[in-house]
Amino acid sequence: MKYLLGFIMCVSSLVACHRPADDVQEALERLTEIDRWYIEQIAMDEAPVFKRGSHIPHISGVRFDRHMDWVRFNEDGSFEGHFTGDSTTQRFQWKVYVPQNVIALRDSATKTGGWNIYPRNVYKDHFEMETRSTVYDPPRVTKLTLKFSILNDE
Repeated sequence: MKYLLGFIMCVSSLVACHRPADDVQEALERLTEIDRWYIEQIAMDEAPVFKRGSHIPHISGVRFDRHMDWVRFNEDGSFEGHFTGDSTTQRFQWKVYVPQNVIALRDSATKTGGWNIYPRNVYKDHFEMETRSTVYDPPRVTKLTLKFSILNDE
């Protein structure tokens, strides 16, 4: 019985670590407590096109040779992203929209862009941000998803 109770406690703690954030406040707390999040995967319409540092051929022919290899959420509302090959970082602004239950990222200078982070995609060890765009396959709208994790596996 003693071992069964220990096993149940261990399993329940693992399950708690692998549950998504309940709301935008919990998501924001998880995002800002990590110093750097590293790119793990880029997906177009749910199909991986980049994973752990390697390009994966895709029917669209799109390649992501330039991408953010790490990002940081600062408590002042800024979002810092480092693009591969750059010596500096790019700054964006994040904002919490409670009624829509989303954290949205916009370019700091132009106030444009449309990256969204939903609490259902924020875990303690990884998160996903997504956008929809016609840039990659006009006029069709493509969903682009970036997955970041706390470990740099590249």
